[in-house]
Amino acid sequence: MPNTYPFNDITSCINWIESQRRFSKKTSLDNMKHYCKLLGNPQDKFTSIHVTGTNGKGSVVSYLKNIFLDAHINVGTFTSPYIIKFNERICYNGEMISDEEVLKLAKKVYDIYSQLELDNISYPSFFEFTTLMAFVYFSEKENLDVVIVEVGIGGTLDSTNVITPIASIITNVSYDHMNVLGNTLEEILANKLGIVKTNVPAIMGIKDENLIEVAKKHLETVTTEGYFPLTKSPVIHYSNINGSSFDYQGFKDLQITLSGYHQIENAIIALETIKTLKNKFNITTDNIYQGLLNTKWLGRMEILSNQPLIVVDGAHNIDGITRIAEFVKNLKYTKKRCIFSCSDDKEKEKMIAEIEPYFDEIILTAFTYKRHSDASELYEYSQHQNKRINLDIDSIIDEVFENPYDFNIFIGSLYFVSEVRPKILNRKHNPN
Repeated sequence: MPNTYPFNDITSCINWIESQRRFSKKTSLDNMKHYCKLLGNPQDKFTSIHVTGTNGKGSVVSYLKNIFLDAHINVGTFTSPYIIKFNERICYNGEMISDEEVLKLAKKVYDIYSQLELDNISYPSFFEFTTLMAFVYFSEKENLDVVIVEVGIGGTLDSTNVITPIASIITNVSYDHMNVLGNTLEEILANKLGIVKTNVPAIMGIKDENLIEVAKKHLETVTTEGYFPLTKSPVIHYSNINGSSFDYQGFKDLQITLSGYHQIENAIIALETIKTLKNKFNITTDNIYQGLLNTKWLGRMEILSNQPLIVVDGAHNIDGITRIAEFVKNLKYTKKRCIFSCSDDKEKEKMIAEIEPYFDEIILTAFTYKRHSDASELYEYSQHQNKRINLDIDSIIDEVFENPYDFNIFIGSLYFVSEVRPKILNRKHNPN
């Protein structure tokens, strides 16, 4: 039988998936539900935890995953975007799926296309297709205990919002993707609250009193219990480039290696989620301590070199940049350098204004992904006295190694981090 697929190996498969339409105006999840039905409703065949929020989703997923792993609980994760390889999106017990599995899953999802034509239903978008691949994978995985599912954007109409989880998490609410989610924090919150289901506990990293009241009113309408752990302040013993130590609600000297005060908050959200699920899983206090300590997350204040100190961070919106800025300003380094690039649809001027006061030099550049901002536009937005443009990322990396500041950070986009990260590691290991 001839090959009827538009791809036949892993490279052509991923290229084909990546070429599918990215965004479409949605008014319902009817299409996604139809796709799932044709695939046997795989979303109903595994236990899940659902995670949304403006920032911190990936970190919370990683904290939860490592706590489960320390308790010998088999855990799947569905996350986006990836830093190194497409396969990272779908993982089992911390290991990304193989190229062979990607190809097999893509073919299974593509097999419904002939029926979609008969049903006069449009083909899945890029994220819908990827989500369906994950759902099929997890539905067929033996000995799987729980899957942590991260949304793509928002909540209410996100492709992942066809699952019924055992816990719903909203990490935080800030401005991003306003063209999709709304122009006020209340509108953005309302969209994210769309993942909350009846009688499913909701854990929320919201601190603003007004937003908490909005959330509580919504929780009443869906008759579910809400938890707001960040209203209880932790006692921070230290927080530096190598991690933090803190006390929280009876837990003494919790330690994490992810840098930044915001990572303490992400750890607390994960911890509170585990507490709400204590009757569903056998997780000890030791599992919580060790799981938090074991957590690493690519591209989030990630140290790629200590001599010289080079860090990458994928903060890509005003809230993420603000959290990094508040951390960097307290770092005790004599000279700090920022290499900045971001996507074109972001609040570029605000992001630059937020971060540049804490650096002695700012270099504006551009990554190769098609949505990047023009470096000359970023330069015009910057008010820094020591700013310049360099579009040659390799030469920037050479300069950072050969003429380093005490602290050097590449920041502004996960796409940017994905591009510079292997270049920095290659330069580190092959200095000549």
